[in-house]
Amino acid sequence: MTLAVLSTGVASAMAATSEEKLRVEHLFQQNCAVCHGADRGGYVAPALTSDRLVQSEIALRGTIMTGIPDTLMPPFAGRLSDPDIRALAQLIKNEPAADLKWGMDEIRASVKVLVDESTLPAKPNYAIDTVYDLMVIMARGRYGRGDEGNHARTVFLNGKTNQVVGEIATPSAPHIMDFSPTHERWAWLKSDDGHVYKIDLYTLQIVRQAKVGLTGPGIAVSKDGKWLAISSFVPRSVAILKADTLEPVKYMDLEGEDPDGKFVKSAGGPVIGSRINNKFALTLRQAGQIWIIDPDKPGMPVTKLTKVGRMLHDTFLTPDGRYSMVASYDDNKYVAIDLKDDKVVRDIPAGCQPHAGSGAVTEVNGRMLAFGTNMGTCKKGSVVTVWDTKDFSVVKQIPVAGATESPAAHPNAPYVAVDIIDKDKRAAWIQLIDKNTLEVVKTLDVGGHAFFPNYNRNGDYLYVSSGYWGDRLKIYDSRSLELVAEHKMESPSGIFSRARTRWLTIGQPETQKY
Repeated sequence: MTLAVLSTGVASAMAATSEEKLRVEHLFQQNCAVCHGADRGGYVAPALTSDRLVQSEIALRGTIMTGIPDTLMPPFAGRLSDPDIRALAQLIKNEPAADLKWGMDEIRASVKVLVDESTLPAKPNYAIDTVYDLMVIMARGRYGRGDEGNHARTVFLNGKTNQVVGEIATPSAPHIMDFSPTHERWAWLKSDDGHVYKIDLYTLQIVRQAKVGLTGPGIAVSKDGKWLAISSFVPRSVAILKADTLEPVKYMDLEGEDPDGKFVKSAGGPVIGSRINNKFALTLRQAGQIWIIDPDKPGMPVTKLTKVGRMLHDTFLTPDGRYSMVASYDDNKYVAIDLKDDKVVRDIPAGCQPHAGSGAVTEVNGRMLAFGTNMGTCKKGSVVTVWDTKDFSVVKQIPVAGATESPAAHPNAPYVAVDIIDKDKRAAWIQLIDKNTLEVVKTLDVGGHAFFPNYNRNGDYLYVSSGYWGDRLKIYDSRSLELVAEHKMESPSGIFSRARTRWLTIGQPETQKY
């Protein structure tokens, strides 16, 4: 009798412990995963795992309570109870990264049709000359959520009038939007929790959705508009979907030998769609590989380019659409990838920890020059790397005020704009590079952490996210640099122009030829 009672007590205690662990894991997913990754292994914020953290539980609890000024880390005191904060601190201090799965069956089951597309209007239902004038801003919200009481939004502006014409709330922070090259009304939004949303730009609403992973921003549309490639940090994978229905048709785990010959599982970095054929080029971050996927051939075969670089990240296209420029963080270079012949063409020496953002290519004195930002610190100093897109030779390393993350250019604007991201007063700066002299000639103080500058369709206006303490989208005249409009939004980040499919790559004249 005593043994039976004892056994029951032990079983009850184990069940209670298991339930509590699941509860705390759920707390993490609801409040922390959007930045730190669903597996706690890091994403736009550092990993929170036992093998990485050196702080005590007390120190971690304090950070959770107060947040970290001038970063995406908000305070949770008053939002979460003290027992919940203690439980989260204990979890991240003592547990390794989780091994989470999300495959074809889960993706297929997650597809939801929200709107009957046959009922949609034949033209925009808001005031705009053409949807190609749309500017789209990713407003992450202070806590990276868009549910009740939170403010994660995708905000749409008419780029001619600089007025808001609509917005879409998503459960998790929006990260990136890509657009159909073949039909003006369609776009696809990727949020940081792995959801993909098919967006109708005529009504500014979600018509379909699918959950393609648990963490990760990567999304690209094929040249013919029929396919989506979706990469994930968690799980480490890439999926190919039918763009019209979001039905998954191929799924691959991302793994292989890194440049040192070590077999690794790799997060899926940015992916880009070629504009000379239907191929996708995917960066495998830790493996240092580029996978080129051909959706037009049976089985969608993959060409694997190995030993491309160390910790690969952003990518953008050259003006002819043939070459993908890939940033390689840890060996301070950009890499030219030939999407016609599926090969590495050349390494381009960069500054410290190159980060291309959406990239920028523009004509300077008869040459098409690419501008690459560099977000790290090293003995090279803070520079913007400029190279010729014809022979990939470096033209200049332009000194700037600090680390940079994203460039912006337009053929009708006199300046190439770059954001300064150092964590001091310079973080509010946008620096303007004169296209003729390739020198910094002006500095804008945008009043908040400056992020992701981008020009509108005609190049009349420069859009800038003023985040962290600014919480504004700011819009400047591209020539006089006078502030012409601003809109309040919580933690604005990426800015995208619908016209980008007509530019081919940012900074180019408008064209519909692919």
